[in-house]
Amino acid sequence: MKYLKKIGISCLFLTLLIAINYPLLNIRVNAGILDDLEQQIKDKEAEIKQLEEQAKQCQQTLQGVQQEKNTLQNQVATIDARIKKLRGDINVTTARISNANLQIEQLNLEIYEKSKQIEEHKENIGGIIRTIYEYDTVSTLELVLENKKLSDFLNQVQYIELLQENVQKDLESLKNLKLALEEQKTRVETTKDDLEVYNAQLYSQKQIEDGQKAEKDYLLKQTKGQEQKYQQILSDIEEKQRQISEEIFEIEEKMRLTLDPESVPSAHSGVLSWPNEGLLTQGYGYTPYSKRLYKSGFHNGIDIAAGYGAPIRAARDGEIRAMGNSDSYCPGGAYGRWIAIKHDNNLTTLYAHFSAFGNYGIGDTVKTGDIIGYEGSSGYSTGSHLHFGVYVSNTFILKQSNYCGLLPVGATLNPLDYL
Repeated sequence: MKYLKKIGISCLFLTLLIAINYPLLNIRVNAGILDDLEQQIKDKEAEIKQLEEQAKQCQQTLQGVQQEKNTLQNQVATIDARIKKLRGDINVTTARISNANLQIEQLNLEIYEKSKQIEEHKENIGGIIRTIYEYDTVSTLELVLENKKLSDFLNQVQYIELLQENVQKDLESLKNLKLALEEQKTRVETTKDDLEVYNAQLYSQKQIEDGQKAEKDYLLKQTKGQEQKYQQILSDIEEKQRQISEEIFEIEEKMRLTLDPESVPSAHSGVLSWPNEGLLTQGYGYTPYSKRLYKSGFHNGIDIAAGYGAPIRAARDGEIRAMGNSDSYCPGGAYGRWIAIKHDNNLTTLYAHFSAFGNYGIGDTVKTGDIIGYEGSSGYSTGSHLHFGVYVSNTFILKQSNYCGLLPVGATLNPLDYL
């Protein structure tokens, strides 16, 4: 009590009450930096939006070029349009990486501020509790005797009651601060995960861009800029593809006919997730397009087009069972770059015509939604798309082709029954 009298009881309580009710009046050392970061993030988000619109326009240009007649001039124009579209994608990804780094910096500063506020709240609560404890050691009679005026006594009693009421408020505020702190820490980890994905995507996009430049150089060198040579090469590729397609059909048709119905997983919507966000351009089975394109007339998967370089994702948790690149055996034939993933429900999914693989190899496990590659037109493809196939796992094998190295084959199912 002597200590309380010495420093002035009214001033002490006033200070404590201000600390309780207005903890955020503490000067934010990093306020200017945080405001500047907030503006940078807004500017970067506006830039990303603008770049995305430009990339969208490049994609529309590419689609228009791809629909034109397949001549050497148009093929070169298609490659140029792909390169321009990829450059737009690279600009978007680069801006997203920059924005993610800004957000991480902002969140770390906010975490620092929250941590400081938490420590200040703890100190305030400790001081208040110590003061209440000191009053608890003093009897009501002593308070009455030490105050000459009744009003002074009543003021002290009121201060004690207010202290007790506001300790609870401060504890609640401390709890909310800790929850906000944990939320911000989670956001940092999520943003770091996004940053990792963006960096991997940027690396792949640059690889794809370099690949398209090399393809253009190879095409011009192979044809020597002559339309006649290009059409001859195209005719040879189409003939070889007809032979490969017929070979695959005969093997897989036998597997389908001898398939044990008990081994076929029950068709159920949602068993598999869509591997990309594109449009369905061709279905499974005997489609009008496949009847014109293949001797068998049968299409053993579905085609989905989202745009050249669009990410391809695993349709379900699983293990990468096989992967390959038929272009290394027969340029322009079969599946091009492909990956097969074995799942836990006796289904194996095939993803084909990649422009580039992701960061996974044979034997790696993947989760639903993991990026395993990027859409392209490798192998035999009349335009950028994903060929997505579904097999009964116990029938899936790699078969040595008479025309194109090892190829994935098996008893196929209609993917739309499981998506």
